[in-house]
Amino acid sequence: MKTVKIKQKNTEKKDVAGIIIGLMFFAMLAAVVYFVADSLIISREITAENISKDWHYTKNVGEDETTHWTFSPDGYATTYKMNNNTKIKSDEVRYTYTIDPPEEGKTHPVIHVTPDDRSMTKAEREAGRFGIRVTRVTKAEMDVEFIYDRFTTETTRLTTKLF
Repeated sequence: MKTVKIKQKNTEKKDVAGIIIGLMFFAMLAAVVYFVADSLIISREITAENISKDWHYTKNVGEDETTHWTFSPDGYATTYKMNNNTKIKSDEVRYTYTIDPPEEGKTHPVIHVTPDDRSMTKAEREAGRFGIRVTRVTKAEMDVEFIYDRFTTETTRLTTKLF
């Protein structure tokens, strides 16, 4: 007896629509992962263009006021407090700033801010001068250390709106 092998035809149709939907899902997932990484994880160089936004302290639950810092690329910074209920600004102060390279033995640059009030004398402006050491900048947040004098510092995270 001779054995005859019969090759069975593949009669199943490929699910083309399912393959397309699956590829679209993975493309969307890749886009979301890239957006989150670009906004929150990938650090930027600390330049006037990268910090020129309206930054604010992270709001605590039930807090009525938040402090905002607005940096512009032309060397001016403004700080103000905003009432979260009424959206009214108060205590607005304008500064000039310069970004200095890291000091010897340090790894992060310092932003030196000086009050920009023409009614103040030069000595008063120098007395009001302080530094902001920026340790990390992303599109959504900036880790900073306010250096008021040799012994007084405040470390915080400033955030901004992405949309």
